[in-house]
Amino acid sequence: MINLYKANMKRITGNFIFIGGCVIAFLATFVFTANLIGMRGRFEDFGPDRRMFFISIAMMIFFTIFVPLYTNHEYRYGVIRNKIAAGFSQRQVYFSHLFGHLTALVIMMASYLLGGILGGARDFGKMAVLSIVLVFALSGYIATMMLISFRILKVVVLSIAAFLILEVSYNGTMIGNALIAFVLKGTAKQIGIVVYNMTVFGQWFTGTGLADDYINPGRPQQIIISAVVILIMVFLTVHGLEKRDLK
Repeated sequence: MINLYKANMKRITGNFIFIGGCVIAFLATFVFTANLIGMRGRFEDFGPDRRMFFISIAMMIFFTIFVPLYTNHEYRYGVIRNKIAAGFSQRQVYFSHLFGHLTALVIMMASYLLGGILGGARDFGKMAVLSIVLVFALSGYIATMMLISFRILKVVVLSIAAFLILEVSYNGTMIGNALIAFVLKGTAKQIGIVVYNMTVFGQWFTGTGLADDYINPGRPQQIIISAVVILIMVFLTVHGLEKRDLK
């Protein structure tokens, strides 16, 4: 599987969409952190560190596009079929793709951090904690995108499913705020907080400083929740994968 992973990384790092995404991650983070666009009001009051974290949600949007598009391209052009014909299992192909996208996340995160530091972010301790939390949350999201990418082979249906997940994540955060604040009580509220933090949008919102404190169960807990999401998504993807017939 190591050779599969290396081959995937070679294609990912040479992909113009990924290269462009890393460049944008650096430039956009630098511009927003330093506020070179001259935004006023609350955005200006955020300060460099909060402005840096605020723009990080763009990585969720990027992987909503890149993961399904890249994986489906591999299907449509017979790359995955050729790997299976060469003797690799579908699980090996899946894990090589998953680890490839997670490595791509780390590379993009490095571009994002560099842009933020050069833009004036200086609270390195808080930056490190929030970045680790965000990496785990985005890893869970990538694993979710991988689930639909390996289960839905028609590109139109796959695209619709990917953006539906993005929309549900966003609306779930907005609705979740209201439910947790005004409706849910006791045990139901604690369960609601866990569900709320299963999405990148939920964990991102708690890091912006705009959310109420009770929505954040704690940074270690957020990492644990994301780890559970990753494991569930991986299980759902590989379960019965070897029985699938690639036409």
